[in-house]
Amino acid sequence: MSASVLRYVVMLVSITLIAGSTANPWLMSSPNVRQAQLALLKRSPQSFYLDTRQASLLLPEVPNDTVLALRQLGSPEATFERAIRLLEKGDLHTAVMLASAHWDAVSAQAHRRLLQSLTAIQAVPEIIQLSAQFSLPQPYMTLSQLMQGVSPGQLGRSDLNRLGVDTLDKVSWDNAACQRRVLMLSDSWLGLNKLEQLKAQYLVAPLPYAGSYCFAGPIYMGADLQCGVKARKYAHCDVITMPDRAHWSSADHLVLMTGQGEANVSRGVMTLNLKSDYKVFIHELMHFSGFEDEYAIGIDKAQWLCATPGHKAPNLYVGHTPPKGWYPSHSCEAGELPAYKPQQAMSNMQYQSLALSARYKELWLLAFQQQRNKPTNFQRFIQVKLAAKG
Repeated sequence: MSASVLRYVVMLVSITLIAGSTANPWLMSSPNVRQAQLALLKRSPQSFYLDTRQASLLLPEVPNDTVLALRQLGSPEATFERAIRLLEKGDLHTAVMLASAHWDAVSAQAHRRLLQSLTAIQAVPEIIQLSAQFSLPQPYMTLSQLMQGVSPGQLGRSDLNRLGVDTLDKVSWDNAACQRRVLMLSDSWLGLNKLEQLKAQYLVAPLPYAGSYCFAGPIYMGADLQCGVKARKYAHCDVITMPDRAHWSSADHLVLMTGQGEANVSRGVMTLNLKSDYKVFIHELMHFSGFEDEYAIGIDKAQWLCATPGHKAPNLYVGHTPPKGWYPSHSCEAGELPAYKPQQAMSNMQYQSLALSARYKELWLLAFQQQRNKPTNFQRFIQVKLAAKG
């Protein structure tokens, strides 16, 4: 008799004996019924193949050693359960390999549990890999498309709603009375999560004061937000080509999230990458109010910004006669005239990792109040561009 046949006979005998017992734990009803069922599984994993529905006992409830024993008996469901539990231990590669090998043998409910766990840890490559091999249950097939940057017009609205993903037609402002309206857009699902984190952090302690900025979004754009890398490795997205102009052209500023290129602000548009943390976000947000970098700026910019004396920004004076209490800055190292900054210590405009000082917070507040009734750089830029396009 072969080993596999012997194992099958043993299993049948065990099940028969258990089923014939007057104290069958699957049919018991007492305060200790769950413990009795689990104890039986530990002694005899084969008993799982009884009609466990009467006990409402499912694989997710059984202990790890029982799952391993059931897997050794050749149960694809137990192997899939093992894959889900490996995710909790961080063994992503083995988990996906096991799940792929037994995908067709398990239920859609098991698929969803695995995909839910993968989504929670933002396992983007693994979800995309599974979507290429199998037809994932919704909304996870749509999620895999989001992760690949598919344009929102190609995705189902109901699935986007289930995933909590907004598109441009869903733009709304949390506070209509705020001074500056900022629209947050992303070309990826990971970018949406990153923008949501930054927005939540900002709302805990708004700067330069509460009501100064309000944020709509984050909004998913996918491939409609055409991003790349420009000179000096800065991230850049082509705003003018974005669809649904009516939904974004009235914003005072844009914050764009993409996967590559260094963070920067240009014409009132902030572009961040997936590694940008909150301090980088605040540094770039201060550029909206006209603050300049205090490290050496590029040659092209220095040639015109540092050519004449005067206050060029809330934190930048150019010339040989700086205000009292101002100190040398690196900003204009490539320019004709020297530059000065309002504090001797390094600030977050020189090193983004530094915290915002009290002095720079005061300057930010003053600059914001002076500019609050004026059109932003983005509004001036976009109106010229839109007028040119007709």
